[in-house]
Amino acid sequence: MKNLFLLLFLFIGTFSLFSQTPAPHYVVIDDAQAEIATLNSRNQEMERASAVLEDENRSLEAAIISSEEFIVRADAIIDQLSSSAGELYTVIQTVRDPVTKRDLQERINANRQSRYDLENRKRRENEIINRARGQIESNRRKIAVNRVRGNANDQRNGFLQACIDLSISENRDVDSVLDNADRVRQDVERLLSQ
Repeated sequence: MKNLFLLLFLFIGTFSLFSQTPAPHYVVIDDAQAEIATLNSRNQEMERASAVLEDENRSLEAAIISSEEFIVRADAIIDQLSSSAGELYTVIQTVRDPVTKRDLQERINANRQSRYDLENRKRRENEIINRARGQIESNRRKIAVNRVRGNANDQRNGFLQACIDLSISENRDVDSVLDNADRVRQDVERLLSQ
């Protein structure tokens, strides 16, 4: 979790230092609109990827809960096996009948095997939990990076839109000047043709 906050801090700090948006300037409107479309497309891809990662995290969290529940149940059964083993060892010490002794020994061996099997399964469940936690953390970092990149793309889109608006305004001003120059030229031509 510390790493996630550190990563976010570094990204935010880096982007805040270099994201001082310059003043809007004239752009080729079609090129700026194409870049906006590309950035929007990238943002959508990152949102889809983040949604997949969030779904995966929910599945991993459910697997962790399931594994933890198994471990709790296994621990309870291991305690029962230990208690039963103690009783079996006590009884086998006092029994003289070979058939009963053999039955008790079989139960002791089965008890020992059950405990061994449960301990192995607990170990595997703990490995599942550790892998899942690592994957969740990795997914969270990827989601955070996608958010930072998406925010940067949104800022760029805002800047490009401001540039487009300025360019449209400048084009209107230029068009007005050109129209006025054309009218004056037409007046000159009419006057000269008389």
